[in-house]
Amino acid sequence: MSRTSHRFAAAALVVPLAVGLAACSAERPSPSAGSDSAGAELDWITTTPAASGPIDSFTWNLTSGEPASLDWIYAYSDSENTTLANMCESLMLQTPDFGLEPGLAEKVDRPDDTTMVLTIRSGVTFWDGSPLTAEDVVFSLSRNLDDAAGSYWGVPFYDRVASIEQTGELQVTITFTEPDALFERMLATAAGVVGSKAYVEQAGEAYGTASGGIMCTGPFQFDGWKPGTNITMSRYADYWNDDRAALADSATLTFVTDESTIASSLLSGDIDGTYRVPLSATEPLMNSDSGSFYLGASTDWVAVRPTEKDGPFQNAELRRALSLAYDRQALADTVYRGTAAPSLTPIQPGAWGYAKDVWEQGAAELPPVAQDVDAAKKLVDDGGLAGQSITVALPAETEADNKAAELLAAAGKAIGIEVKTQTLPLTSFNALYFDAAARAEYDAFIVNEYGAGVADPIVSLSEFTPLSAYNYGLLDEPSVTDNVAAAFGELDDTARAESLVAAQAGLVDSMGLINLVNPGMRLYLNDRISGATASLAFLYYPWAAGIGAK
Repeated sequence: MSRTSHRFAAAALVVPLAVGLAACSAERPSPSAGSDSAGAELDWITTTPAASGPIDSFTWNLTSGEPASLDWIYAYSDSENTTLANMCESLMLQTPDFGLEPGLAEKVDRPDDTTMVLTIRSGVTFWDGSPLTAEDVVFSLSRNLDDAAGSYWGVPFYDRVASIEQTGELQVTITFTEPDALFERMLATAAGVVGSKAYVEQAGEAYGTASGGIMCTGPFQFDGWKPGTNITMSRYADYWNDDRAALADSATLTFVTDESTIASSLLSGDIDGTYRVPLSATEPLMNSDSGSFYLGASTDWVAVRPTEKDGPFQNAELRRALSLAYDRQALADTVYRGTAAPSLTPIQPGAWGYAKDVWEQGAAELPPVAQDVDAAKKLVDDGGLAGQSITVALPAETEADNKAAELLAAAGKAIGIEVKTQTLPLTSFNALYFDAAARAEYDAFIVNEYGAGVADPIVSLSEFTPLSAYNYGLLDEPSVTDNVAAAFGELDDTARAESLVAAQAGLVDSMGLINLVNPGMRLYLNDRISGATASLAFLYYPWAAGIGAK
């Protein structure tokens, strides 16, 4: 039996910002070459201003809805990870600026290219007072290898793992079938979460549910889950790290998805803050005098991705023509209000987790992003492409994607290519990510992706190679495939980045996708609170621990 795979498919709305951008920001690298959007002039921050002190409680909304599970092996979407990040800790820690630091593993050694030795931090306890042990670590990681458990992280992130063994009182050794340069970074996600073996085994199938609960080591501990209403958590008094101890005594996470209700609840103070504020709520919240918007660094990208359907969109020159004719600036400025950078590549600066000088140089060498309808028409005329027709799918519920599709149809019309768009209910649209039969009638679909939310471009780039199950367009461009394969096994950061920069250039040149914009992360806090993580790193970092009084 092969391991069960799963993939984040919820549409990620990331739009505008207004005030408070300059405060407590990390320097934002320049966007891809050729971008001159208004958003590029804003500071894309990683944290909001530090809290002035403790607070009794706050309420936070999960815009993407109620989590399906709080079991870490099934935490692959926004709601699950946003919740778990405050309660369940990983062996490594991705920081708000997308750096990588020790977490529950205080040290990582690599005695050779296929061996990783983890030294587990001493003095850490679960909320029930029991100590964190190497046995808990082996158990927790090994769940991702269990075909019967069906971890959403098992494929592809554990594909190269040969064994996970306790080799000392506080030591765990992982061996690989071949070098794996990504695995250490993935240990900072839910793929590296450690839970209590005894508790998980006692809870059985109820673990991670409202009735079974969870048992972890984080700064907040699980209090309760009222299905359809909220999840509550409280400060863990014996948390091991004073630097990340929770400032709030308790926090309530709500699941409101109705956009007008989110806006009114934020304005009234019923909800204190949220990530991914819906597009329709932008204007009233931007103009509110009772809170602040912040634009956070991200790894998000919005693109038109080819499917495997045999048809005109398999022609790279047709894709290139549509890309040249597309008005990315209009999408960035009008739909995203200047908080997304027009870009030809899915790799934005938030994903540059190492060798940033190499990535900056690679971005500078990419072609300009500017719209060029005349050049697009010439490609159509020279290639005899006029009159060709394609069908593009998109989610009906997402205004940003609908506007993106309208601009694609307009680009096609300007150069003699017919672009038909088909809106689908979100559940039907999400099936396109997993089911080839569902994609069969569409030439392409509009995607919102984020490379698993980690600062390693290989996650997104690998999706355009036969190495990935998500290579929907069946791209097999040697400059992409060979360089991605080399990067997977390259442990030297500079050499790894050089391979991936070459893969990125190959992807842009081969038009493996029509990347549209790379959005920032929109965050709203009312005037009661401050201290939240602003970047997309909130998916795995204890973003709520720093929230306190403004």
